[in-house]
Amino acid sequence: MTIAAVILARGGSKRLPGKNVRPLCGKPLVAYTIDAALGAKVLDRVIVSTDDPEIARVAAAHGAEVPFMRPAEFATDHSPPTEALAHAADWLDRSGPPVDAVVLLQATSPMRRSAHIDGAVALFRTSGVDTVTSVSPAPAHPYWCWKPHGGEIEPFFSAAHIAMSRSELPPALIENGAVYVFRRSLLKAGTLYGARVAGYVMDAADAVDVDTLEDFEYAEFLLGRRAAQRQQPR
Repeated sequence: MTIAAVILARGGSKRLPGKNVRPLCGKPLVAYTIDAALGAKVLDRVIVSTDDPEIARVAAAHGAEVPFMRPAEFATDHSPPTEALAHAADWLDRSGPPVDAVVLLQATSPMRRSAHIDGAVALFRTSGVDTVTSVSPAPAHPYWCWKPHGGEIEPFFSAAHIAMSRSELPPALIENGAVYVFRRSLLKAGTLYGARVAGYVMDAADAVDVDTLEDFEYAEFLLGRRAAQRQQPR
């Protein structure tokens, strides 16, 4: 099975301009994902798909393949990631052995480690599912959610669900965007999700997604804490 990682790193971020190359604890944001991918044991290729020359330069300097510039039509604010992924997968198929599975790594998840990538791919291989997506425990249980109704609010599910105690709640998970593993054939249907999906569970702190300055500052704090923990005597 040939498995290739595609790191999506588009330029033109509106909420945090230049975020993919913004220095995070002394290293460009995108470099954390590249390092995690290159350190994984299960990947045959690691490429970066970007439309931005500066991101391309930084990615290549940190060891990733940047074999093409992403076409502008696949790099707009409204372009679905499946279009950029299909473009990258087509290039991979033409340039080497056909790809059986794709690992999508978003450049905005700097806390994700090589072990998470290896673990998600191992789950994909052993489970036989079509898609593995990384998940974390939901910070707020959906059974306790409310929704607007006129000038009031009402239970999203029912009053009985709202009244459930924490001990009665079933486990609830949310996708965190750090790792996706899926069959390459799914891109022909324009989706990452097949009929069978498994969740690779990660700690929420390992799956921080950087979208705003506040996210960036939180990632800086977590990386600083991680570095301090490594320096502590054992």
